[in-house]
Amino acid sequence: MLRAHVNGFRSLTGFLFFSLSVLATPLAVAQHSHGILTPGVTFPKDDSVLTDPPRMITMSFRVDVRLLKLALYSAEGEWINIGFTYDPERMNNNFVLPIPGDLPSSAYYIAQWSVTDDRRGLVNGEFRFAFGPGAIPPSETIELEAEGKVEMLPETGSYRQAKYRD
Repeated sequence: MLRAHVNGFRSLTGFLFFSLSVLATPLAVAQHSHGILTPGVTFPKDDSVLTDPPRMITMSFRVDVRLLKLALYSAEGEWINIGFTYDPERMNNNFVLPIPGDLPSSAYYIAQWSVTDDRRGLVNGEFRFAFGPGAIPPSETIELEAEGKVEMLPETGSYRQAKYRD
């Protein structure tokens, strides 16, 4: 009787271990697969400072993806029309989008993108850059703008507002 109970315990333990490993594997793969959908190379590079304004935005991925969105914004959050249009037929691992005309003045620029490879779901990301004489990396600009601000969260925690220290 004891032998049957021990064997039953081993069987149950084995079954539970097998079930957990089967359930955990897709989660582990899902967590790591999004890295495949992030650009390996962008131009401009994230947090870069260029001498001259870029004439194009380039993104290279590790696998073929469908570029759903590529939008450019000023540091103030103003949308800059760079002429991106979604092409549902285009899957590629390299995208080059010329920037038509001159960019409006801004401390830095934010390129936001969204891609899918039709298997791993939607992935969003962004990179920032600045250019011109006196330009500094966007991360430094953001840090300087944040100095002296204290984050005040209301009781609900769902809204944020900045207050300046006296």
